[in-house]
Amino acid sequence: MFKGLEVEKRNPEPRTVNLEPELSKGECKMKTKHLFTAALAVLMTVGMVTTGTAGSLETVNIFENPEKKQTNKDFKPAPDTIKTNFGTLKFDLEAYPTEETTKKIYDEMDLQRATQAYMDFLPALSVHAIIKGQIRDFGFKTSSDIGVHPSPGLTPSELYLTGNNSTVYAVASLDLKIDGPTVVDIPPGMLGTADDALFKFPVDFGVVGPDKGKGGKYLFLPPGFDGKTPDGYFVVKSPSYRIWAMVRGWGDVGVGDKATEWFKQNFKVYPLATGPRQGNYSNTAGTGLNSLAAEDGTVFEMLNEIVQYEPKELFGAEQLGRLATLGIIQGKPFNPDERMKRILDQGAKQGTAMARAIVFASRDPDIRYWPERHWEKMFLHNTTFERDGVADIDARTLWHYQAIVVSPALISTTPGKGTAYLSACRDNKGRYLDGGANYRLRVGANPPVKNFWAITAYDPTTRSLLDVGGNMNKSVGSRENPVANADGSVDVYFGPKAPKGMEKNWVPTNPDKGFFLVFRFYGPTEGFIDKSWVPNDLELVK
Repeated sequence: MFKGLEVEKRNPEPRTVNLEPELSKGECKMKTKHLFTAALAVLMTVGMVTTGTAGSLETVNIFENPEKKQTNKDFKPAPDTIKTNFGTLKFDLEAYPTEETTKKIYDEMDLQRATQAYMDFLPALSVHAIIKGQIRDFGFKTSSDIGVHPSPGLTPSELYLTGNNSTVYAVASLDLKIDGPTVVDIPPGMLGTADDALFKFPVDFGVVGPDKGKGGKYLFLPPGFDGKTPDGYFVVKSPSYRIWAMVRGWGDVGVGDKATEWFKQNFKVYPLATGPRQGNYSNTAGTGLNSLAAEDGTVFEMLNEIVQYEPKELFGAEQLGRLATLGIIQGKPFNPDERMKRILDQGAKQGTAMARAIVFASRDPDIRYWPERHWEKMFLHNTTFERDGVADIDARTLWHYQAIVVSPALISTTPGKGTAYLSACRDNKGRYLDGGANYRLRVGANPPVKNFWAITAYDPTTRSLLDVGGNMNKSVGSRENPVANADGSVDVYFGPKAPKGMEKNWVPTNPDKGFFLVFRFYGPTEGFIDKSWVPNDLELVK
């Protein structure tokens, strides 16, 4: 589509790099095929397989240990009456499902597939909801339109998953199918990220990106692009057409309208073919936004939009096969009947219920950052949600149901670089946090951060800023210069009313709702990374 695109060559200081995102689906398949073939060859050569009792890692030679001989009499079929949690299943002549049983089975099959599809595609649904929501609710007309969250950050009426009100943000919705190769021109001193349509990480901007905080032009190439690219750009080959881009405004960008004007002068997004074009820069504070994936059957309409728009290669064959059984097939209309609509609605609700359990009642033994505290990891192990070639599917849900943005810089292991996030939904006794109660958190002296720390309260239903009345939410952190104790520690209070004289140290809550917290560390240093600095849990104050 864009083959042979002619562009003007520009040559700023030599800094052109080619940033490959994660392997494309085709490359992944080829690599997997080669690895599987090699592994199979080894197994065939030595005649070895893993077997033994459940949980055993014993490796035996099945030629030497073939087990006791079996005959047709050793096969044990399932019975012709099977009790399940969705009813009793009956089979005539031992194996033929009755009409009633057949209906129960297919209803349950479709429900299980819908539930799993909701959870599997939660990352894609989340980023699609953001891109679509910004266009719909902020009135974006092109990818050159920029929304600025300048208050600093967000207000509760703008629903972003655990978006914050501590830093100024600017956001854009890119569409490479419409614009072709697209330039994101960022100013010096930023900290930001672009994520693709599966919410996977292609590149960071700013101090943790290839421009090293000096600013520069990033060129995003659409899937399948084989034209020439000019010099002077950080080149990113995108596997998807739609991309969400965001930057945090570090330094003297101001707040409110001043911040909006600053980004208007310094942050640009435009098609490479046209060069810089006029964009609308909007102060989003209080304008309202829903960027959350739906939690009912309509979420599958969103999922169909994604599948129809993006290249088929973006998805796995297994994923597309599961969706096909639900009626979502690329190139075909999605028209579920009333039965399927009921199943899809229930599947989305069950998927939501499971996601809530994973986030607020995790069973993972590694969930706590400090074993003796209730502060929990939001990224469980890494930002790829894969270890040793195995997908961490619950870790993926843990992040994507409660948060947005995927970047390796979000779990920094380099002192003073990147960011780190922890959450808490329980007090020191393991009880869920109640907005009608009062709590105290003692933050020890000398928190391990180079830049600043902040603690923010969120609504567990929307996982967005908790509205404590009047579209207000207040964080407490080092930038607010809270009152410190004689030993340098800081007591932060949570509840419907501020303790007398401690208003600067108070995070207000809504007495009619629960809440959870996110503890942000901007530029975490050694004490956080090596876990030698340990905060307290919240304590109930009566």
